[in-house]
Amino acid sequence: MKMWPRVRPFLRLLAVAWGVCLVGMGCAGTYQVKINGYSDPGSPAGFAPGASFLVLESSTAANPLLEREIKAKIERLLILRGFSLAPLERADYVLMFTYGIGPSQTATVVAPDWSIGIGGGGGSGWRGGWGGGYAFFWPGFATYSTAAWYDRWLLLNVVAAQDYRASPKSRPRWVGESRSVGTSADLREVVNPLLVAAFSQFGKNTGKAVEADVRLDDPILKELEQVR
Repeated sequence: MKMWPRVRPFLRLLAVAWGVCLVGMGCAGTYQVKINGYSDPGSPAGFAPGASFLVLESSTAANPLLEREIKAKIERLLILRGFSLAPLERADYVLMFTYGIGPSQTATVVAPDWSIGIGGGGGSGWRGGWGGGYAFFWPGFATYSTAAWYDRWLLLNVVAAQDYRASPKSRPRWVGESRSVGTSADLREVVNPLLVAAFSQFGKNTGKAVEADVRLDDPILKELEQVR
């Protein structure tokens, strides 16, 4: 039996990449996000079609430009869902938002160290360009790699505008939590799939955390990437 040594480094890299795909971004080109939606039991389910919203940005945001950018993305998603935008005195609801990234955590990814062998003769294995030869794979020792992982989160808080006009500390009508884990600490990048996932359950009481796979080629995600 004759080994093909050049293939081993490639297969080792492939195995590690396979392990990385198990956490954070999926191998099928998706962001994996968990969403939890909470509704006030005393409020009507969901929001009436065409309801108007004021998206309120924080005056104490650490990065006012990023805050304004995320506000614009939320406004775009509201419009895409058939809602409208209005000033406080005419709005039906006020939507407030917060977001952040937790401290990095080092995680170890374990994947098999696959090897390949090539032989010749009358074997019954795969036959191809080796003129009667065969190729086969087998798992060797585990491959370990470490990476920094981050907890990324977004919180949407919707209150009735008439309640907010009476008191900014009014009780929320709906709260949506959106969370993902991955190696990117770039808020500008990861907030987009968090928003897309959150709006897939907008106004709903999910009862528990539900998972959403936001595809990298999702048209709404692509549109949000252009909002600045």
